[in-house]
Amino acid sequence: MGIEVLIPLFGILVVLVPIFGITTILTLRLGGKPFVEALARELRGGGAEGGTELLIRVQDLTEQVETLTAEMHQLRSAQAFDQRLMEGRNPEIHSPETRPALDP
Repeated sequence: MGIEVLIPLFGILVVLVPIFGITTILTLRLGGKPFVEALARELRGGGAEGGTELLIRVQDLTEQVETLTAEMHQLRSAQAFDQRLMEGRNPEIHSPETRPALDP
């Protein structure tokens, strides 16, 4: 590699290195700024507003689960009651063939 090759190569690098540096800095500044600001806000505790909102949502969901659990217990007890009624029922008494005819 002679000096004839190195001179144009260094000339190109003298132009490209600052352009690459400026491009990198602007990309990080403009592209990374929202991420860094969100991270700083969370670290400072600015995300506490979202925390209370999340806490309220969790409490609402907990209440809904408790309500659904209570309703399921009611349904199970009603189903057990119906099952006990059906077990105690004599099908021969209530069948249409054994019913007495109503004569008006």
